[in-house]
Amino acid sequence: MEQQGEQVTTGTIPVEQQVLDPRAIARASLAAGENASLWWTAGAIVVATVIALVVGTRAGGYAFAVIAAACAVLRAVLPSPGPVAVSVRRKSVDVGLLVFFALTIGALTVILPDGLASTAR
Repeated sequence: MEQQGEQVTTGTIPVEQQVLDPRAIARASLAAGENASLWWTAGAIVVATVIALVVGTRAGGYAFAVIAAACAVLRAVLPSPGPVAVSVRRKSVDVGLLVFFALTIGALTVILPDGLASTAR
């Protein structure tokens, strides 16, 4: 048993009840560059941007929609806390927002012109 102030606890303290340490949060944010999910997500966004520039607006929009959908699936399937790049809120909120973004980007992509190549014809 550990005694903290006047409160006696047994075992570990649930994450929700732990005291926030700003230094630990800063160290964790600096270590985020070592997390693979951030690199994969950033790389996917760069690839989608290159697709939009090289192939066309529509292809890039679909690539962004697929990335958002893939992130939603990963967030839903992997155990909590999940990938750092897409774990911001509760799992249900993250998945819902990512699905919403994927559907919205996909719908907007359908109505967008296909870039400068289609206007030159």
